[in-house]
Amino acid sequence: MTPNLARTINRRKFIGLSTLFLLGACGAQTTQTANPSGKSKIVFWTMQLKPQFDKYMTDLITAFVKENPTAEVEWVDIPWGEMETKILSSVAAKTAPDVVNLNPQFASKLAEKKALLDMGTISEADKASYFPNIWKANQLDNSTFGLPWYVATDITIYNRALFEKAGLDPAKPPKTFEELTKVSEQIKAKTGKYAFLLTMDGGQVLESMVQMGMKLLDSNGKAAFNDANGKAAFDYWVNLFEKQLIPREILTEGHRKAVELYQAGELAILLTGPQFLQTVAQNAPEIAKVTDVGAQITGSTGKKSAAVMNIAVPTNSTNQALAVKFALYLTNAENQLAFTKVENLLPSTIKSSSDRYFTEAAKDAPLLDRARVISASQLPQSEVLIPPAKDIEKLRKIIYEELQLAMLKEKPSDKAIASAAERWNSL
Repeated sequence: MTPNLARTINRRKFIGLSTLFLLGACGAQTTQTANPSGKSKIVFWTMQLKPQFDKYMTDLITAFVKENPTAEVEWVDIPWGEMETKILSSVAAKTAPDVVNLNPQFASKLAEKKALLDMGTISEADKASYFPNIWKANQLDNSTFGLPWYVATDITIYNRALFEKAGLDPAKPPKTFEELTKVSEQIKAKTGKYAFLLTMDGGQVLESMVQMGMKLLDSNGKAAFNDANGKAAFDYWVNLFEKQLIPREILTEGHRKAVELYQAGELAILLTGPQFLQTVAQNAPEIAKVTDVGAQITGSTGKKSAAVMNIAVPTNSTNQALAVKFALYLTNAENQLAFTKVENLLPSTIKSSSDRYFTEAAKDAPLLDRARVISASQLPQSEVLIPPAKDIEKLRKIIYEELQLAMLKEKPSDKAIASAAERWNSL
């Protein structure tokens, strides 16, 4: 699955698990049958990698089987919109694949039900091969429910022409949200345009508040955001809205609207993944000509957001040892490097990211190449800023609802954040 779909899946609300897990009690109890060839067979599910990754995956499986001659791997590719329902149903019916490609937010829901194998038992050397912050994205309580696979980190895509028109240095896009406020004021005053639009259809706004220092939950899962840092993060967005420095669409529209506004020349900055450079080039070639790239904007913490895809092994796998071996093989440095070169993706392994493909790009290199190097350089500071936690989607909804009330002046900012904390703690 490509990074834009990874981000899309991160934004999706997850359907309830309890009903589907009941299928295990009332549905057909289908079990895997023995392989007539006498080999140990594992079934591997991915999300929407066909047909682009056909050759890569076929070659990888062939190489794995060559190293493990008694193994057999069946690869099944699932449309991304169907994965949640299919994996839940298969786990409930005890027909789950042996290895499956998920994202941390959804995988954590399965981990809550003890449906995924704890990967924390792999060797320390294997653990150390992944970026530490990316590794943490697959942890819930004391369990590690998956191995990191590929990653996407946002960058700053910006319109040099609008920067010049506003009297800003087009070679120096803002690096922090504090700088972004000043840039927004100048662009609005000089051009009448908006600088940027982060949206609430996903985690972008909440991630920005975490980057500003907001702590979401304490060690007991209670609200930790009703403090000075949390209030300052709330105030940041309320003030931008009151000063009309962000479009009112922040209340009603999603990320697609931000892309549309940028392509129309109505937005100076787009905070998103490098893959959207291709979208802009295709849909708005004139805007693409004046587009440049910079590092992801962050807050006082210096944290960068990442979207992570993982590899998990369901606990009802009939060949757990082989499944774990295949998961480690799939996500090792050599195979991740080859995988991420097929598409504009980033690896979760430290060694892969040190390859020249991710570290070098000439000043006159194509924009997408420069964006890849910038994006990869952020990996050591990148993490999933909204970590897996019980009912985390409910928390995001509560915070956004109260933030919107504050933006619309229906509540003072401090009352809104206090109400959000109270609502969360009462769940």
